[in-house]
Formats: sequence, C-alpha cells, structure tokens
Amino acid sequence: MIRAVLNFFRAGKPKLDGVTASTATKRSFTEIQDKDKSTFDAQLEQEIKRAKRVQEEKIKRRERNKKSNAKSEIIRDGAGFKLRASSTNKKTKNRQSDPPYTIEVDGPLRKIVPYYFTYNTYCKLRWRDRNLLDVFTNEFRDRPAEYYKKTIERGAVLLNDKPATLESIIKNGDLITHKVHRHEPPVTSRPIEIVFEDNDILVINKPSGIPVHPTGRYRFNTITKALEKERGYVVHPCNRLDRMTSGLMFLAKTSKGADKIGDQLKAREVEKEYLAKVVGEFPEGTTVVDKPLKLLEPRLTLNVVCEETDPDAKHARTIFERVSVSKDKQTSIVKCKPLTGRSHQIRVHLQHLGHPIANDPIYSSPEVWGDGKDYDEVIKRLDNVGKSYPAGTWQLPSSRSNGTMLTGELCPECETELYSDPGPNDIELYLHAFRYSTKEDTEQQWSYETKLPHWAN
Repeated sequence: MIRAVLNFFRAGKPKLDGVTASTATKRSFTEIQDKDKSTFDAQLEQEIKRAKRVQEEKIKRRERNKKSNAKSEIIRDGAGFKLRASSTNKKTKNRQSDPPYTIEVDGPLRKIVPYYFTYNTYCKLRWRDRNLLDVFTNEFRDRPAEYYKKTIERGAVLLNDKPATLESIIKNGDLITHKVHRHEPPVTSRPIEIVFEDNDILVINKPSGIPVHPTGRYRFNTITKALEKERGYVVHPCNRLDRMTSGLMFLAKTSKGADKIGDQLKAREVEKEYLAKVVGEFPEGTTVVDKPLKLLEPRLTLNVVCEETDPDAKHARTIFERVSVSKDKQTSIVKCKPLTGRSHQIRVHLQHLGHPIANDPIYSSPEVWGDGKDYDEVIKRLDNVGKSYPAGTWQLPSSRSNGTMLTGELCPECETELYSDPGPNDIELYLHAFRYSTKEDTEQQWSYETKLPHWAN
C-alpha cells in the first residue's frame, strides 16, 4: 500500500478529468481553464499580483538597505537577521528572555516542568479599547476568570510598567506584562526528522501535535525552541503549519535562507500537496471546492464555510483527489492541493464535502456538531472540550477517549486548575504536508517531500 501511494504522488501531475462539488458540475479540466474567469479566479490572480509586487518592492528595499546599513542604526546577528539597538527601540528592551527549564519525556509525550515566566505582549488589534480583565478572560482559556481577577487585583499585571486595575482599558501600543507560573501542555515526543539541510535552510518533517513557534500556552514545547535546545539551531519559520498538522516545514538558518524560500512562498510560486485520511468512501476523480471561509470564533480557531457576500469571507479553493479506499470503505486517503492558504482550509473544505478528517477533534467530532450546524451550540460545546470532557472525533469519540480535561486539582504553587495528559485526539491529526515544489514556470526550481506518515498505510 505504501509503495502504491508513493507511486501515485511521484507519477507527476494527475489528469484532472472530472470535478465534483456542491457548487460545481462535472466538467473537464481544459474546460475549467478555458472558461471565462470566475470570481475566484479573478480574486486569486489579483492576490498573486499583489504578492509579487510586495516581494519585488521587498527585494528593491533589501538592496537599498545593503547600501545604507553602514549609516543606519540597523545591526544584524551572526546569521544576518536584522536587530535594532536596544537604546532606540523599546520593543527590544522588553524582549522576552527565557528562564531555565527542564524537559521530561514520558512515553509518547514531551513535558516541560512548570516554571516562572514574565510574559510581555503588546496590544493586538482586536484588544484595542477593551477592558484588560475582559481580554484575559476571553482570550486565554487555560485559567478561570477568577484567577485573572485576583492576579490583577494584587498588582501582578502591569500596563506600560505600572500596576493595572480591573478598570484598565488597553490602548494601541500598550505593553502588558504578567509574571506567571506556566504549565505548558505536553506535546508529542516523536523526533523531528531532517529532510534537507545546507548553510541557509533547514527542511524538516514536523511531527503532529507540536506548535512551530511560541504561541499561547506553548513556549518551550515548540519546534523552534526544541531545535534550539536539543541541536543548537536558531531558526526562523518560512511557512506555516498548524500545531496538529505534520509534514514539511522550511526553517531559515540565515537571512539569505529566509529570503530564498520566503520570497517564493509569498509570491505564490510554490505548489503544496497534502495527504489526509478522511471519513467514508471519497468520490473518484478530482473534486474542487471553492467555498469562501471565515473565522467564526478566534478563541477556538473555529473556521466555517460562508458566502462571498459575507463581510468576513476569504476566497479559498482546494483540489482533492482520491488515492485509495480502505477495504471496509470506512475511510479514504485523499491528496489535497490548496490553491490559497486560509486557516484550516483543507479541514473545513473536507468537512463541507461530508468527508472530514477521521480524527479531527474540531471538524469530525459528533459531540461538537450534533445533528446540525447551530453555530452557537457548536461554539458552546467546543468551549467545553478539554475542560468538562476530552476531545472526541469520528474515529475515537470522547466517551472512549482519555485525553486532556480538567482534573479538579489545583497547583500548590499558583492555585491554577490542572489538566490531565493529552490523548490520541489531542496530539495527532491525519493531515500531512507531503510535498512542496516550485511551479514549472519558476526560475529557481526545487522540490522536497517527506516519507509517508504511518496512517497512510
């Protein structure tokens, strides 16, 4: 089976001899190409043109900066990444510094022993003119509202280096400082595999269930921090992969590497191919979905399909092709080619087709979605996942899962509520970035691929 799947991918571009979707009728790929440009095609073309213009301007600015760096206050680190003198930049002055920390590997899990950390962040756009307590309560789900209330009351949260109050309003440019006893969630202990490496870039096969860089509740249980701690690499991500998605990641070791890969990714000169294991017998041939997406609930990263007329709509298109079907026809392996890069795009488009990823804790969970799409109810149920009950999926319902949820115990150090360890639904998703390659008309040609994930067998 593995050889058959590999042969499928390495056979080159598939013949797109049929298109099926809820918004399209079957027609040949040639007809799609020759047909007058749809709204999506026009939007995508404009987006690519804008991206290329931005990159061209960036390259010109880069050349100008090379000539003027000697006269400016811009300095660079040993890898060529830009730094600024701390005396002239308050954000450098308040840069996060890492405390000592301890890693524990417990079977399938990589754990960080709880530690004290001073958290600095500047006001985000969506926080502007909002109450500080309201932001903490609604943006950070790992602690109850009462914890944040007590923390602010005792002066442990600073706003522009001064103690905040329960009445404090966050303004644009405000610096929020909070010293906290951090409990990072465990992540997978699977190793980070090197696909390719030279002096400028590092290409890895990212395991599922670990974030790429520090974000939210994660800092040291991330790809960049793990590589720094365990291999001495200081790298900068060039592409994005969600915490739960596995596969190809491009990491720049130098500014030259960041420019080399980053410019091509941003200019839309790279084709991406993913593998997914989905529910049911996926239709033969090629299926194209071009339904716009929108972010419905930022706290839960819940995205849904919507209409083009929705003010928050972002155009999106994904091409799917069936690779194989299990003997019992309960699941299928599907090749996915996103033409746009929206958050959760592949996952949401597969759910829209009625073939969600088999172990997707958001989009395949019967407990979350019930019999319909009452989004208020979906959000309410999803907000309780990992608190009142563990994550459930089509493959492993929460009733049979032993994943993350509140234990009812408190940390003796900081009195925060404690969580149980993650289970299978929390650290693995059957979505894998298999191959990235430059388009045929691109000047600099390259292609990278990983070995197949274990679930593709």
